[in-house]
Amino acid sequence: MFKPKQYDIVICGAGPAGSMAALALKNSGLRVALTDAAKFPRDKICGDSVSSVNKRILREVDPELETDLLQFPAKSQITRAKLFSPEFKELTVSFKKTGHCIRRVDFDNWLFHHACKSGCDVYEDARLNNIEQTDEGYLLTYANGNKITASLVIGCDGAHSVVAKKLAGFKVDKHHYSGAVRQYYKHVARLDGNALEVYFLKDHLPGYFWIFPLTDDTANVGFGMLSQTIAEKRIDLKKSIHHIIHEIPQVAERFKHATALEQPIGFGLPLGSKKHSISGNRFMLCGDAASLIDPFSGEGIETAMESGKFAAEQAISCFATNRFDAVYMKQYDTRVYKKMWPTFRNHYRLQRLLGNRVGLINALVRVGNIPWVNKQIPKLFY
Repeated sequence: MFKPKQYDIVICGAGPAGSMAALALKNSGLRVALTDAAKFPRDKICGDSVSSVNKRILREVDPELETDLLQFPAKSQITRAKLFSPEFKELTVSFKKTGHCIRRVDFDNWLFHHACKSGCDVYEDARLNNIEQTDEGYLLTYANGNKITASLVIGCDGAHSVVAKKLAGFKVDKHHYSGAVRQYYKHVARLDGNALEVYFLKDHLPGYFWIFPLTDDTANVGFGMLSQTIAEKRIDLKKSIHHIIHEIPQVAERFKHATALEQPIGFGLPLGSKKHSISGNRFMLCGDAASLIDPFSGEGIETAMESGKFAAEQAISCFATNRFDAVYMKQYDTRVYKKMWPTFRNHYRLQRLLGNRVGLINALVRVGNIPWVNKQIPKLFY
């Protein structure tokens, strides 16, 4: 239990977006509260891919953050991706900059503990029940009965964001939403510790199956598909991943002696394939709460972190000018979409183009293996 307190800023959600916002507000002189429904360390169902872009964002906020991440032991070094067509032809794409795979339970906990040192007040086990507008900001009510008031709210509370629903009227749009399942495995045969593996499987389109390498001979294994397709075809993702792993011969032989560390766990991905109003009077939305997930790759960590940084910088400007109205807040929307929308738009087009077109995917993989074409592919993603 904690006593009600007045803050300049309350950040709802302490994942990558919220923790990054807190870190970017470190020297602002503002009274900041960072709240989260869970108690860390806590898991976040995800593909666990941490791209090289994340290191750039950390470096921009504090170079010591990037240095500390590079010294973080529980991470794999990702230098390439292997894409497999429905006919199981391989296309390998090399990255110019090294990324990583880190379990979200570890990465989020690492970033959260850095945020705890930023000078903000931290409240865990603080599940937001309601948020109401007042004359000077918002009154936030938590499941434990505690209340906080704030002049400005930054909503970083994930795909099922209370802030987004209450203040921006967000609803699930199955045309711009994906569902996925994740399962950790040990001892997957021929696991390449430096490569992301992505499979476009004939009877499981539109969508893809992945095997992402972690440390200790462990892999993050998953399958995702557009929610509209899941609903229309009444697809059970847990049954789908079981079928892929155990009944498709080219995959099953990799898992013959592998050990599942958990049952498949489902999660939702609000995609950035549609623009939203992600701010308003005295509030901003970041990361999954703002539907800022790449429509093709499903990557959301880097966009969460970048949007958290942008929101913190906008908040500092709001207090400096004493402007918190919706018109002034639109600067945040403009900045986010100027940075992210060109990629989101192109990746959405790619998602729509490929769909369940088996022949086209097979052809593109063959063309991608032409050396001069292969060199251009990374530019689609960075």
